[in-house]
Amino acid sequence: MFKKIKNGAALVIALVALIPSNSNAQAVEEGKILVDVYYGFPNLYTSVFKAAYANSGTTEDVKIAGLGPLGLRGEYMVKDKFGVGVDIGYNSTTLTFKDKQEVYNSTTGLYDTKTYDYTFKTQKIGVMATLNYHFINNDKVDAYGVFGAGYGNRSYTFSSTDPDYKTESVKGLIPVASRIGVGMRYFFTENIGANLALGFGQGGIVNGGVSFKF
Repeated sequence: MFKKIKNGAALVIALVALIPSNSNAQAVEEGKILVDVYYGFPNLYTSVFKAAYANSGTTEDVKIAGLGPLGLRGEYMVKDKFGVGVDIGYNSTTLTFKDKQEVYNSTTGLYDTKTYDYTFKTQKIGVMATLNYHFINNDKVDAYGVFGAGYGNRSYTFSSTDPDYKTESVKGLIPVASRIGVGMRYFFTENIGANLALGFGQGGIVNGGVSFKF
């Protein structure tokens, strides 16, 4: 995992360093609206659960799956170098395992072996306001620094196919979403491009996707 993070960081830094910044043309400017769709890495809970299971030595049938971090960013350029926006992110992790129970059968007077699924799921939805400073801006490339903060709702749910099991759900203690980092967009056409970002907080350490400009 750390090798992938290191490679992603090196890629962003190398790309930014190679960008010429002396062009008069600008990829983004005052009054423009930017929209990014992105998918990030890593999914922290998924990575931790998989590592813990791999090192546990257990032979139980445990399934671990994750979605995200994925998100949608919108930004309005209030000046050529400054933008304000919103970042909506989502991620989830699901852990499922099977367990056998001896259940009394009132018809036969015997105990039957039943297998039930037990599921733990955590998910988070975050909505942040963002402030962006665009330090490289030519006809194709837009590089910027970002700071964001807002509300993050994480929940934890425990459920089972066992009819006697009561589903439980709790919320996280600190409902905060935040991010600090740098990002870059490269526009293939006047209005469509690709994005790549590096940072800490909502969206993962590295994320990338498709950008649109209006």
